Amino acid sequence: MIDPRTASGLRDLGPSVAVPRERLTTTFRAVFASFGFTPIETPHIERMDVLTGKGAGSDEVLRQIFEVVNKGGERGELALRFDLTVPLARFISKHIDELGVPFKRYAIGSVFRGERPAKGRFREFVQCDFDILGTESAFADAETAHVIHDSLAAAGIPEFTISINNRKILDGFLESIAAGGRSAAVLRSLDKLAKIGSEGVRDELTGRRRRKEIDSADDSADEQAAKPRIDDLTSDKNEQAFTESRSELAEEPPLNLDQADRLLDFVEAGKGRYDALDYLAAIVKDFPTAVAGIENLRTILNLLDSVGVPERRVRVDSALARGLDYYTGVVFETTVNGWERFGSVSSGGRYDNLAGLFTSRRIPGVGASIGLDRLTALMDEAGLLKHQANAGGVLVVQFPGVDARVSASIAARLRRIGIAAEVYPDPIAMGKQLGYGSARGRAFAVIVGPDEAAKGTFNLRDLGTRKERRDLPLDRLEDEAIAAIGVTK
Repeated sequence: MIDPRTASGLRDLGPSVAVPRERLTTTFRAVFASFGFTPIETPHIERMDVLTGKGAGSDEVLRQIFEVVNKGGERGELALRFDLTVPLARFISKHIDELGVPFKRYAIGSVFRGERPAKGRFREFVQCDFDILGTESAFADAETAHVIHDSLAAAGIPEFTISINNRKILDGFLESIAAGGRSAAVLRSLDKLAKIGSEGVRDELTGRRRRKEIDSADDSADEQAAKPRIDDLTSDKNEQAFTESRSELAEEPPLNLDQADRLLDFVEAGKGRYDALDYLAAIVKDFPTAVAGIENLRTILNLLDSVGVPERRVRVDSALARGLDYYTGVVFETTVNGWERFGSVSSGGRYDNLAGLFTSRRIPGVGASIGLDRLTALMDEAGLLKHQANAGGVLVVQFPGVDARVSASIAARLRRIGIAAEVYPDPIAMGKQLGYGSARGRAFAVIVGPDEAAKGTFNLRDLGTRKERRDLPLDRLEDEAIAAIGVTK
């Protein structure tokens, strides 16, 4: 027999997770649509050159791509998409003339990365993306943060923090310390700040971390040299790895120690709201690129204040980098307060050059993604899914000795007014049917036995409290159900 387990990093979803997850996607779709976003879909499989074009993703993400090889196909031609943004850039480049700009889209679908599985991290996961294309307006940047806020609030997340930054600020600061042009390497290191701490980032920026790794590898190699070799192939691979590592060490590190210290001081102090922006502005006032980034964030805060987004939920964090190479301006990252160990549940930013992979026409864009699987894993552990896992609606009991058409017609009437209604398929003992309804999270049961059928009445039982109202007129079924469940016609 075949072992029914899933592959590592993949999972099955039972009703306890799938039901609330489906409700979350319904909630997000409604929020996205309320802001004027419309849905599109792109294939799960893209050409490899689409996903690996210069600037499409960080080196780390590109190493995690799953290749797809069909029978008789060539390796390196096709791959599973690692996000929904690069496929969007391809899509808009192809369809821009028929769609026009600005174009606001949302997409909800699976993406795939060969990550090491961990809590809240899977190799297949669902992203809920929304993007605004064809405008460089700070209003679009602010609206992106607004949608993140309203989506998570509608999902029932009690407290969360949307951190914002602008990559132009870091570009300007690096110019001020004579390190201009090194932002890509610096951003990749800063993005690891929460994982390896400031000392680890300092070591990486100055090359000391690589030296420690090489020294450790050399020590290990010396120990192995004293042992008999198992085979020459293994030793050749080790020697090649040492050679490659030393080659990397020979490359100039992004910053010297003084520059790294000044950078870490800069990003540590640049956290807050308008006070943080004032601090940053004073340091980089002579560098127009950084000043433009600061004014962008100031405009975003002003707009979010004007629409009532609580101040406590949006903060400036000048250490925020985001790992993907295609971001060019504002970046967003959202964590749930008290559950930061799960990482970001929503992230994104502005990517004005990504469409340039596919067209000479300039198509700036900004957007964000809500990580549905990480969010549901967090909510499950926090106990926020329990009340959402119930299916709700009504169970219509099929009573022994009563024509099945009675139960079928009752369920059909309820569905027509928007109430979910399930008929138990077999006329077994009523207690077992009611137990089934309770286990599936149905709120009420409609019961029509032989006596009720003869009188044209029904009983309505609350499956939570077990209280039952008897002999209600069948011609008032819809009104009684609406009064009990709260559904309006």
